[in-house]
Amino acid sequence: MGWIGSVEHNNWLSAQMRALLEEAKCTMASTGFAHLTTEGDADTTRPVELAVTSRMTYVYSLGILMGIPGCRRFADHGIHCLSTHFVDETQGGWFTGLTHDLDAEGNAVPWEGPYADMKSQFHHAFLILAASAATVANRPGALELLNAALHDQERFWLDKNGLVHDSLTADHKPTDRLHAMDCLLHTAEAYLSAAEATTDPLWIERAEVIAQFVNEQASSHNWRLPEYYDAQWKPLDHVPSGFDDGRRVYTGYVIGHSMQWARLAVHIRAALRSMGRQQPDYLFEMAQELFHRARVDGWRRNGKPGFALTVSADGEPVDTHHLQWVACEGVCAALAIRRAMLDDGVNPAEVENYEHCHRSWLDFINDYLILSPGRWIRALDENNEPASEPIASRLDVYHAIQTLLMSRVPLWPPFASAISRDLLDHPEEAPTDRRSWNIFKHRW
Repeated sequence: MGWIGSVEHNNWLSAQMRALLEEAKCTMASTGFAHLTTEGDADTTRPVELAVTSRMTYVYSLGILMGIPGCRRFADHGIHCLSTHFVDETQGGWFTGLTHDLDAEGNAVPWEGPYADMKSQFHHAFLILAASAATVANRPGALELLNAALHDQERFWLDKNGLVHDSLTADHKPTDRLHAMDCLLHTAEAYLSAAEATTDPLWIERAEVIAQFVNEQASSHNWRLPEYYDAQWKPLDHVPSGFDDGRRVYTGYVIGHSMQWARLAVHIRAALRSMGRQQPDYLFEMAQELFHRARVDGWRRNGKPGFALTVSADGEPVDTHHLQWVACEGVCAALAIRRAMLDDGVNPAEVENYEHCHRSWLDFINDYLILSPGRWIRALDENNEPASEPIASRLDVYHAIQTLLMSRVPLWPPFASAISRDLLDHPEEAPTDRRSWNIFKHRW
């Protein structure tokens, strides 16, 4: 018997997930959720970020839906902070970062830093993801937050071509900054979650428009994804000057982003099928091509387990660090494509190569990244020794928990809705009852 679906394997996955949720409780701050140092303490040298607070709200909302005691307080804290402290009452939208403590009047204080005067779609995408999951979990204020965030998307963030702006000024004016792939992929993931939470398939259509652009870029670059784009959405072969916001500095093609898009492509495909709509052939082709190119380019390049972070146009490693989130997305992509093939009715023997990847990459996570239950190291060097991290945080609970859930839920609906519909440990394709799409009571 294989690992996937076995009782003991699911027990291991569940135990690791509960440990992550317990460990992350120490991230709670007055204004949201903090980054962590490598020692496991709140990092007060860094802001309380919109993205981190949203990610933690998201995972604790999943915890609520799974019936894990103690999660409600943390999800509700996140929704409260996202609905109050992070809201820019003057110029609209949400601040990117706050200080850890409230001022004497009980108000949040925006973080003063190089990018404090900008708003970030990367961060807003996680806001949508969090509000969607919390809405499914029926948390107070979550639906109102979700509707406000989606209205904000339509008012400010959508570009004329169906893609989204990477950043705007504090008052939502276009900037001279450019576009990045990580913003697109997290936006697409957020839109899928919003579609189910609001019962509005428009957000799936918007995610698919983004996927079309990604397919065009990947297919014309030997199935490697350019990371940065100019104002006209033309790919750049270098890191744009001044684009370092303290979160991303990528030279080359990012292996983890190819893996994430491989997963998202089959999620979008399953979402379209759930509505009885045609699924474009490119979605499954893109998923397979991105996956296999990233696997060959990234895995065990020096003979040791682990994925290189980035590669050159000819597939040679550029940044050789082995990062946790990349391995997590590799596992998720392997499981997603395997599930899509089984849902299409293939012989189980035909998915063995994906199961082999899943086992190998999960072994790597267990052997090198999990220091103890709940404590996952974020970055290793190419020899799998602890790296000197440029960003001192091990708060990647979002990637880790989705990795631990991926084999246990269908491709559609998204994680939160799948759990709420009693589909945990029933990963086969959900019945096409289309109950998500025949009422629109959550439209604003």
